[in-house]
Amino acid sequence: MIEIGKYNQLSIIRKSDLGYMLTDGKQEILMHFKETSQELNIGDQVRVFVYTDKENRPTATMNQPFITYEQFGFVEVVAVMEETGVFVFNNTPKDLLISKDYLPYQKTQWPIVGDKIFCGMKMKKNTLVAKPCNRFDILSLHILKKYQEQEQVEAYVLRITEKGIGCISKDLIYIFIPLAQMRKEYRLGQQVLVTITKMLDKEAYGTLNQHKEILMDTDKELILSYLRDHQGFMPLTAKSSSEEIEKILRISRKAFKRAYGALYKEQKIEFDDSTTYLKKL
Repeated sequence: MIEIGKYNQLSIIRKSDLGYMLTDGKQEILMHFKETSQELNIGDQVRVFVYTDKENRPTATMNQPFITYEQFGFVEVVAVMEETGVFVFNNTPKDLLISKDYLPYQKTQWPIVGDKIFCGMKMKKNTLVAKPCNRFDILSLHILKKYQEQEQVEAYVLRITEKGIGCISKDLIYIFIPLAQMRKEYRLGQQVLVTITKMLDKEAYGTLNQHKEILMDTDKELILSYLRDHQGFMPLTAKSSSEEIEKILRISRKAFKRAYGALYKEQKIEFDDSTTYLKKL
């Protein structure tokens, strides 16, 4: 039985105007000439990857796909269709769809052309599709690579949650970045440079923040921008909780207090029990 989405060992039984006809002894499929890596002869045994064409017919290629039913891998986004999802290149003539069901609800978090997503493959409605991997898929790979604290590694955003983002490094290590360790919104498949803060047995924690002195200037401007955009008022003070600060400014309480104190010393803000005001010069 020829298996779609997997490698198959098939025999060449004849040659047509379009390509070679292959069989497993029961079923026949076409492999176009452009999908071969060499001149072939009738009777040859070939190892091919079987996928579905635009009419959902099984067809074969000798090119090596990036992902299969049995292999995860990185695939690059080549098209975005807002009503459907995104298409990724798998080194076959037909691109694979990542359905919008597998993408974030917010369109701003969708990948753009050129982003890379670590995916597996599955069959949906008789069509091969790609599906982003999760943390457990990555841990199942049993990668033994270890990072050192403060080491910087390239990674791609894999998962976006209310508490932070999950990334996968080029070494296939899962790295979680808590919300307090990032300063902006990221999208699925976006490449990031992560600084490792803690290495566990098979996964790591990281940060996307810069050095604290540089960050303080950024955080000071963040507070001032909020005040300017809200008529000079902000419902936060140094006594506000971590939850309140993260909800409004998306920074940690520690970072907020550091920047807040600096602005007060510079006489740019004033406050009462519940509100901070932009000081009029």
